[in-house]
Parts: sequence; C-alpha cells; structure tokens
Amino acid sequence: MKARLLIACDFDGTVTRQDTLVEILNRFGAPTWTRVQEQVISGELSIREGLQSEMGSVRATRQELEQLLSTCIEVEPSFPGFLKGMRARGIPVVLISGGFDLCVETVMLQAGLWPIPSLANRLLQSNGSWQVDFPYTSSTCASCGHCKGDPIRNWTHQGYTTVFVGNGVTDRCAAMAASLTFSKDELGEWCRREEIPSIPFQTFDDIAAELKKREWL
Repeated sequence: MKARLLIACDFDGTVTRQDTLVEILNRFGAPTWTRVQEQVISGELSIREGLQSEMGSVRATRQELEQLLSTCIEVEPSFPGFLKGMRARGIPVVLISGGFDLCVETVMLQAGLWPIPSLANRLLQSNGSWQVDFPYTSSTCASCGHCKGDPIRNWTHQGYTTVFVGNGVTDRCAAMAASLTFSKDELGEWCRREEIPSIPFQTFDDIAAELKKREWL
C-alpha cells in the first residue's frame, strides 16, 4: 500500500532561490543584522528574538517590500512542476515558513502559484516600524518563532506520512519530526553532525525521483 503522503516545504532558500529576509535586510535593514543572524545560528539568541531585532531595524513601506519581493525573489524552477504533479495525485503540499506571510503570499502570487496552503509568522507595521507576530507558538519549543515540528506531528497523528523539505536553521525541529526529510545547505550539515536521518537534494526533481523509487508515488 502506498503511503498517505503530505509534503511540507520550507519556503526561503527551498521553494525560493533567495532568502526573502536576507534580501529585505540587505536593502532596508541595519548593517548589524548579520551579527544578529550569527547569534541566532550559535544559539546565543532565540529565533524569535532574532527576527524581532532584525525586522525592527527595517525602514520600508509595505509597498517597497512587495516591490522588492516581486522583482528580486525567484521560485526554484523545479517547484511549479513538482507542485502540479503532487496536486494531480491528490497529495497535499503545505509551505511552513519561519519567515513571514507577506513574503510567502507576494512571491507565490508573482509566480502564479497562489493560493497555496501555508503557515508563517505575521508581519505587522505600526508607526513606521515592523513587528513580528507569532501565531503558531509552541508549548514544547521555546526557541523557534514558528516550530515546524508541531504541525508535522499533528499531520502524523492524522495518519499522514509527512515528507519535509528544508535547508536552514529554522528547519531543525521539522527534520526530527518528519517521517522522511530532504535537506541541503545548513540543515544538511546539521543533520549530518547530529546524525539525524535525511536525504540530500538539490531540486524538487530529486525529491520526486526518490519518492517514486520508494513507490510512494
């Protein structure tokens, strides 16, 4: 019997070629944001603290952010075909982002892929400053702004075999919770170091090929 699959994908650097937060901070953030990022990666700051600090330094209107995202962020070329193929098979694909709803919606809309189910932190603007709202707080994980392990465990309890695809520091909890993890970049290095099982990938064609090899498609 084939697995009842659900595909959960990180957004920045996985579905997209660029990281939306990095692009925003490079254009509109304080020069010190790279130091904050280093503190997050090292564990000196939580992901939530880092995001609040980084976005608090951004000076841009919503229109300026949307313009940047629409013109500078590219979707990984293999993703639209992968998404179409999964939908044709009735397999849910959900984006779970440690970034922001505004970024996901703007980029997916520009790519002609919106709407798509997604979970992300919320960007709010008040008196010219950007703040981050965390609607998916976790009772078990104090580090993540949006713990991706929680929805994956929920889907598993619903009977899904959950496949996670990711690349970064915000993907660690998801990698540990998923039935099968595909990883690259920082996440791939972390999985190897921590001996967390994962399969290296470069494109979504690699993921489809592996799922077919396992006769899950």
